[in-house]
Amino acid sequence: MDSTGIIKQEASQPLPLEIYEIPGEPAVVINGVPDEPQTDSMIAKDEPKPSSAATVGCGEWLEGREVRKFFLGQYYSGTVTKFDKGTGWYMVEYEDGDSEELDWSELEEVLLPMDTKNSNTNGSGLSSRVNMVKHDEKRTVKAPYQAHKPKKLTHLHFYFHDIVSGAKPTTAIVAVVIDDPLTVGPEITSEEVGRAQGMYASADQKSFGLFVAFNLVFTKGEFAGSTASLYGRNPVMSKVREMPIIAGTGAFRFGRGYAQARTFTFNTTSGNAVVEYNVYIWH
Repeated sequence: MDSTGIIKQEASQPLPLEIYEIPGEPAVVINGVPDEPQTDSMIAKDEPKPSSAATVGCGEWLEGREVRKFFLGQYYSGTVTKFDKGTGWYMVEYEDGDSEELDWSELEEVLLPMDTKNSNTNGSGLSSRVNMVKHDEKRTVKAPYQAHKPKKLTHLHFYFHDIVSGAKPTTAIVAVVIDDPLTVGPEITSEEVGRAQGMYASADQKSFGLFVAFNLVFTKGEFAGSTASLYGRNPVMSKVREMPIIAGTGAFRFGRGYAQARTFTFNTTSGNAVVEYNVYIWH
């Protein structure tokens, strides 16, 4: 159909006499139409749909904001460098030199809270404080916390001695409360670097699975005085068991990660076990 707005009859399938079709209209007009001069207003135009703040976020006001993205077992820090008004996409450049474009829903998941300790503003004039206006009275309110950025991954390796027999057992059978030594090597005489303190209990009616909740308390070496909290399910009959590290103190404050446990030895007579642990903590 001609887009100039001039009224004409359809060429491929002629309409009956005195029935005309108006460009841009969904129907035909019977008994003719009056002659009208051609104007721009008769040309059908596609009106652009206004973008919604819910789909593009704060736009250029987010330029300069920091992001942190978890990808393939590692955190990557970056900065929002540009907002494209035409597409609604945000350009993010990472510290390792990589970059990508994200829409608002993707950016919202990795955007860090504003750093309240810096008073710098970005090119759009966005201050690193939150301004609130109420009853015509303006006041500045600090954001509730500063985001923590993991800087390194620490790998810990030790052997866990679970002793339920003998003169000095480390396990009391109740739910089972433990205070087990953590050593550098698999021998009980190996250098002790900490203790595993907490409890575990059978929590699976169909298979041999334990609920475990204990702290890895480090008493020697670089991490003396620090702790890591392990909490989760231990399917003890599996060759390798993985459990989450949910928190920590000292050097592992804000830490999180996971532990992999492998049974090194198990005495079926005494019930004593030596378990090899590899613990990975991001902090």
